[in-house]
Amino acid sequence: MNTRGLMELVILNIGYELGLLPPEVFAMMVVMALVTTCAAGPLVDRWSPGYRSASAEAAP
Repeated sequence: MNTRGLMELVILNIGYELGLLPPEVFAMMVVMALVTTCAAGPLVDRWSPGYRSASAEAAP
């Protein structure tokens, strides 16, 4: 899991509280941030199958 989505949610919340984002856009962007954050790990595993197993074997 990566933490890019957390920073994105903080920025979105600030923009929403300042009135820069309408509720509809805020909701769409929050859903997009959650989906892309959750999908990042499985997509890395699928596109580079040896990446995680090689890292796990190299660790002491």
